[in-house]
Amino acid sequence: MKYITLTIVALLFSSILWSCKDNTPVNNENTTMPQVISLTADKPEILFGGADPTIITCLATGGELQYKWDVDLGDIFPLNSDGSMVRFTGSPCCIGKKYIKCTVSNDKGSVKDTIIITIKKVS
Repeated sequence: MKYITLTIVALLFSSILWSCKDNTPVNNENTTMPQVISLTADKPEILFGGADPTIITCLATGGELQYKWDVDLGDIFPLNSDGSMVRFTGSPCCIGKKYIKCTVSNDKGSVKDTIIITIKKVS
């Protein structure tokens, strides 16, 4: 009798826990496929070195967005908490056109956009 009572209590307890479980869906229904509205730089041409950076901003929609930036040569530093705004600089080895790619993603997918920044020598 003691084991039956313990079994019933255990079943009741587990059913209470199950009913309290967070049933939030994995895919947030408030998000949509990301879309890049604009990818802009305050200066399309900069001088090499850290004294003449450009600020690049990605404006995107979709909800719960994550930003990833890539460039073959140069330095990218995030300027805000979500990563949608970065500072880009280049050293003397980076002179020329640089293609900076921004990938915006969430639980619905990802999109990419590219901007060209030219790094020049000091005259």
